[in-house]
Amino acid sequence: MTQTYRPWLLALGAAAAIMASGCAQAHSRIAVVRVSELEQNWPKFQNYYNQLQANYQAIAASKTSAAEKAKALKQFQDEEKRWNDEVTGDVRAAVTDIAKKRNYQIVVTKEGTAYGGDDITRDVMKALNIPEPSPSPK
Repeated sequence: MTQTYRPWLLALGAAAAIMASGCAQAHSRIAVVRVSELEQNWPKFQNYYNQLQANYQAIAASKTSAAEKAKALKQFQDEEKRWNDEVTGDVRAAVTDIAKKRNYQIVVTKEGTAYGGDDITRDVMKALNIPEPSPSPK
């Protein structure tokens, strides 16, 4: 694919900005979400990602005219946007619900945070029905 597929980085940023508007207090509650763990363990994300990758490779490998490839690429981009919007919406809804229930004012990605914040990744995984990752063999 032409871009890295991390649909909810922007969603979490937007959710954080919205929640931050009420953060005039001296002690803001901050939560973090490990996006990479969601990506690795969410079957819905994996299915969409694999399908998009296969579709893109099929377009690139096709021996059709440039005009037909351009049309197929446009359809691919529309499909990618639709799936991205769906996945992002699911994550945004789960994060917002958890943040409201637990009174977090800010939620950011763990990957973009040096330290601090309560990790709510497992709660987001439960809300999205993502199975717990299997423990790695020792």
